[in-house]
Amino acid sequence: MKKLLSVAAATALVASMAMAKEVKIGVVLPLTGPIAAFGQTSNDGLKIAYAQHHKLSNGDPVKLIVLDDRGDKVEAATATKRLIDENHVTAILGEVASSNSMAMAPIAEKSKTPMITHASTNPRVTMGKKFVTRACFIDPFQGAVAANYVYSKGLKTAVIVTDATQDYSVGLSKAFRKAYTKDGGKILGTVLINSGDKDFNAQVSTIKSLHPQIIDFTGYYPEAALFVRQARAVGVKAPFIGGDGSGFPQLIKIGGKAVEGYMYTDHFNEAAAKSAVAKAYVKAYHAKYHRTADSMGALAADAYNMILSAMNKCIAEGKAPTNKICVNTNLRHTKNFQGVTGVININKQGNAVKSAVINVVRNGKFAYLATVNPKK
Repeated sequence: MKKLLSVAAATALVASMAMAKEVKIGVVLPLTGPIAAFGQTSNDGLKIAYAQHHKLSNGDPVKLIVLDDRGDKVEAATATKRLIDENHVTAILGEVASSNSMAMAPIAEKSKTPMITHASTNPRVTMGKKFVTRACFIDPFQGAVAANYVYSKGLKTAVIVTDATQDYSVGLSKAFRKAYTKDGGKILGTVLINSGDKDFNAQVSTIKSLHPQIIDFTGYYPEAALFVRQARAVGVKAPFIGGDGSGFPQLIKIGGKAVEGYMYTDHFNEAAAKSAVAKAYVKAYHAKYHRTADSMGALAADAYNMILSAMNKCIAEGKAPTNKICVNTNLRHTKNFQGVTGVININKQGNAVKSAVINVVRNGKFAYLATVNPKK
């Protein structure tokens, strides 16, 4: 009898395995190139989330296909097309930079493939799109968070530093300006830089002559670190505040003591991680990488888990987890999703409504300052 039961169990297992269908999720990240650190740590967080959950509720295994776009718009678009046409993925996760996500979005939209960006904050990424969602907050929110915070600290005159080559920076600068002037702050000037620049002597000299109480830097970490160093070298003493694109370990590594006191808005800080989901992620991250969990990895984990949640809802509805329309519909109707970075709700525009944190460089490390919740 036991032998018969054993054979029956083995037969059932084989049948179950035969029925399981591999579900593919494409990932586009800048694993090399000027902002490779963002892509690499996003991938690190993705690996943690995948290790925790790599099967759907019906037993289907999930396969990740990760492509490197080198931080380039054309490469991002090419990678997206390849994932859809050649790899036949059900959904796509990516990219980090808003410019690259905007290059990917029309392709995802045309093929009706659900795409979720974990870190692109420019509003135009999802604007007018039906198949593009995001797991992060948008620039009008983080720009307002930064502006309101510094104004509340009595810093009422500002200079904005904008990377003219990055849609992210241009949008964030606009958001800061709008909120800051609405509060009553005065913008003394705007100085422009370009990604890849190394010499900012002209810009920091201009800022020194304007004597602002706060400097809003809206570019990415490579330029931020050098800019602050050069500003301090010529005697600029005003504090800096940046966006999520500047708060990265390389800021401290490159900037050294010059970036002490540098503030920035971000999506995640371990000190603010209170939920069971966040604690489990942080514990696994520490065990694997032996370092502090950062926002890019946490956001990638959230985006991945949101895709899985949408697929599992399709299964519960009696539909295939590879049904792109179903997956997209469930992604766009995400409500009260408990992510690593907090509770996420997706609005009608496909944008995540969630809290932000403000961090600061203190004693050579990133320290938590405050959490700012969205207005209800």
